[in-house]
Amino acid sequence: MKISTKGEYGIRAMLYLAQHADEGSVTSHEIARHQGIPEPYLRQILAQLSKTGLIHSNRGPQGGHVLARPAAEISIRDVIVPLEGYTTSVDQILALHCTIEGGTEHCAIRELLLKVKRAVDDILTATTLDDLARRQAELVREGIRVPADLRAPEWVVEEEEDALPVLR
Repeated sequence: MKISTKGEYGIRAMLYLAQHADEGSVTSHEIARHQGIPEPYLRQILAQLSKTGLIHSNRGPQGGHVLARPAAEISIRDVIVPLEGYTTSVDQILALHCTIEGGTEHCAIRELLLKVKRAVDDILTATTLDDLARRQAELVREGIRVPADLRAPEWVVEEEEDALPVLR
């Protein structure tokens, strides 16, 4: 899965809004400062998220941004697709004609990539902003370190019922 800075910043901004949903409107300046996002670029992203109905934005001295619906009702896929246009870079490969023996309809590579796409879409659809906000709080509270890569030896995933995988 490949996400551009636009997609990453969109997720970070939406996570910040979810974390501060009880506090009312949040300014783009506040989000930019706390998330390390260039404010002019953030404003463009927030405008796009507003157009898609994920957030409500108000201008002026009392203005700011709020989630348009509860964080538990907004999936990460809901955030990524309007900003990226797709959820995986395999979408672009799947759009190509397969010239392997048997053609597109009998292509093992295409079948594999469809499995990857389905798995990514399932995870992004099943994970809400509320899930991400709760997990973020848990990571900080418990001092759980997230490795930089899957190849890191400390990466062990323990599945918990109705929860995101726990890193130990």
